[in-house]
Amino acid sequence: MDFKEYEKRISEEGLSWEMKQQFEKALKSYASFLKEVEEISPMNDEETKAKQAIKSYLFLRKANIIMQKGDIERGRQLMNKASEEAEKSENPLMIGRSKLGLGVFLGSTGSFDEAERLLKEALSMFKKGKNYDSLQSVGWCLLNLGGLYGKMEKYNEANESLSQAIGTLKEIENWVGVATAFELRAKANQARGHIKLANEDFRQAIEFYEKQGMKEKADTVRDSIVEKP
Repeated sequence: MDFKEYEKRISEEGLSWEMKQQFEKALKSYASFLKEVEEISPMNDEETKAKQAIKSYLFLRKANIIMQKGDIERGRQLMNKASEEAEKSENPLMIGRSKLGLGVFLGSTGSFDEAERLLKEALSMFKKGKNYDSLQSVGWCLLNLGGLYGKMEKYNEANESLSQAIGTLKEIENWVGVATAFELRAKANQARGHIKLANEDFRQAIEFYEKQGMKEKADTVRDSIVEKP
């Protein structure tokens, strides 16, 4: 039982739908993977921990969608399951991801200080690794930290974190992440009245969303551009 192989399959068969906001298709894929993994009987401790890490990842992915659909309570329950499985797996990447997921959740409910603490803890763990997964996690953690700072009206910190996220995610060609970071940085600039900078970032976001075939998302962002009379 190989965690990396399952993660690759989950990305190809589930996360790809999630990134395109095809949430029902993504949830169906994640449910199928969970059923498959639950039926596996580990042969040793290493396989047991791999199974726990895979379950943690699937619970995180499901929680992310459920919360976006507005079911906060169920999303929190899935986050807790993800954290439990991550701790049992002793997988540093998954422990970091569970902190990231919970931090994002708390940020969405207004618990900003606790969210910031968890995101910083997750970032510290991700920075220990140098492979693609670690860099991707660093990028998305910086992205979410920047988004949180935007909510907290700490716009300088938001700009710094999101600029770092853009650089990291460009390096590994994670274009959806790059688009999201540009969009969040645009919103932060817009909130403090820097309309020209905001429009430039919105246009960058649109370009990268369209590059990934996310036309509806690109059109939504296009509506955020403020044209001066």
